[in-house]
Amino acid sequence: MADHDALMAAVIAAARDADAEGWDGTHRVYALTDRDTYLGVAYPLDPPAELPPDALLAIPLTPLGPGDLRTELARVTWPDDVRGCVLVTEVTVVTLLGRWRRGKSFGVRGARLAVGVLRDGRHRSVLRSGDEGDWRICPGSLSTDAVVSALVGTF
Repeated sequence: MADHDALMAAVIAAARDADAEGWDGTHRVYALTDRDTYLGVAYPLDPPAELPPDALLAIPLTPLGPGDLRTELARVTWPDDVRGCVLVTEVTVVTLLGRWRRGKSFGVRGARLAVGVLRDGRHRSVLRSGDEGDWRICPGSLSTDAVVSALVGTF
């Protein structure tokens, strides 16, 4: 499995785990590690089933504090065997609803953004609006680029 595919799978796994915890405004952080490191560090009471050796596992950590996201991320450090990390957070999305005669109408809705980075800066992100549908790949934007930079800065 290529690192990008493994990263996307880990980002989606973290996003689904955060969904199961509910929408409460918490910034959730996950460490990314490979299968062999995970099995070597965490006694395999519940070993992952049938994962390829190059898969990345998203390990949930204590959620970040309620403060400013950049400030909270600046406090994060990782041991050398962590290959990357995922942040799942709630965001506000502004969408164009339609065009009125003299202007545009915008809608505002809550969404959940999941951004994963590897130590070398490669990244993937997905977005899901409310409880609707599946996670969608999120193209780069100023907001995701800022999150990627902050996450890479934790390494």
